Amino acid sequence: MEGIRHTVVLLLFAFFLMVGSGYCFAQNNSKPIILPVLSAAQLRALDLIDHADTVSVSVFWPHIRPEFFFPNLRNNILYPERLDQGEATNFCAYAALTHILISLDPELYVHTILSIYREGEAPMHKKKIRPSKSVREAAGTLKNKGTLEVHHADQLWFLSLADHFKGYLNLFNHKYKVSDEDNFWAATNLSKFNHMLREVGNNKVKGVGSDLLRPWRKSYYNYMVAQLQQGTVMLYINNKYARTSRYTMFRVPIPTHYVVLYQLQESGGLFDIQYWDYGLKTEQRISGKTLRKMTFGISRINNK
Repeated sequence: MEGIRHTVVLLLFAFFLMVGSGYCFAQNNSKPIILPVLSAAQLRALDLIDHADTVSVSVFWPHIRPEFFFPNLRNNILYPERLDQGEATNFCAYAALTHILISLDPELYVHTILSIYREGEAPMHKKKIRPSKSVREAAGTLKNKGTLEVHHADQLWFLSLADHFKGYLNLFNHKYKVSDEDNFWAATNLSKFNHMLREVGNNKVKGVGSDLLRPWRKSYYNYMVAQLQQGTVMLYINNKYARTSRYTMFRVPIPTHYVVLYQLQESGGLFDIQYWDYGLKTEQRISGKTLRKMTFGISRINNK
């Protein structure tokens, strides 16, 4: 009896020693999870996903795995600012377009992508989008693309958009071949980008600028602020000016990237700019000269 009591005392001592040392198995030092505040349109879009068949594989997309496709689709609705084009791709225009579409009309985005996934096609504003066989066989197989490798909804969507919309940059490469997402097959000039904005979301779009010459505006700041007051604004920029580096010896004076402008404010002769880019919101303080040199196109979707 005495031996049992001695054992119990030792066990209690060991237990309180663990608690005092921070080893209590009930202890939890994790940060609280902050859920996004969802709009009514986002909730309706999520409801569409919840009522879809999330198990069976699509007959049109043999390499798209439902266990990757539907979580990717859901996260895009919950966190549209995290949408990413993937590494070493020419999908930046399609990612910017998709970020805008999800932000403005998440239900349309879900309806369209689910239709492409289950039926192999979907209606746009004027034409149907019907991905080619080569694209349908490639989606789900992209490699060395960072998180895009497991974002099967993004693979399907970006490849479908690049396959459907064509501009002069795609003139000599219309049919998808392996790794074409890295080259001119997926490239997007400014006119093509504005056309996609009109066609995908049935938007009224106003655009200035070009692929070679910067917009003729006396004050880029005043013009951009005026556009922000009327709708959603996208910029076609030379990314080397936006992301300067001491190792950058020479900048080719042509646009290379699409971003979504959120805010622009003047501060002591400099400009604080906030824009969506590469799956996150970027904030920078730049000079008026940099703002002018980096900007080649300014597109605006009118507020509905």
